[in-house]
Amino acid sequence: MRQPYINLLTETSKNSLKNISIFNPKIIHFFFRIINFDKSTMMNSNLSFGTFPESSFFRVNLYESVNIGANFEKANFTSANLTRADFMGATLIEANFQNANAMEANFTNANITSANFEGANLSGAKWMNGKTCGAESIGVCKQ
Repeated sequence: MRQPYINLLTETSKNSLKNISIFNPKIIHFFFRIINFDKSTMMNSNLSFGTFPESSFFRVNLYESVNIGANFEKANFTSANLTRADFMGATLIEANFQNANAMEANFTNANITSANFEGANLSGAKWMNGKTCGAESIGVCKQ
């Protein structure tokens, strides 16, 4: 199957990839700084080892995305769908997950220093220590 193509030179020069809909994209090892992905659909995407500091993923659908080792420092995931997203080993320092749906997401070995999970649904998520968050984990992982 042919992978989706984004003209990164053109699109990233605008600092916005807002409202894009791509399925199964592979955006591995790319550097994006302060890029707006707001309200985009990127289900089953692979953003592993990419660098996305201060980028906005407001209301983005990253269902079952793979983000292993990616850098999302100070990124905004407010109200995003992160169900079953894999953030294993990712840098999430000061990232904002307010009201995000992170059910069954994987945060194993991720750096979540000063991250904001206020109102986020963490039910069934794997926390930094590899333990599973309980069913009533809203805003905080209850193991």
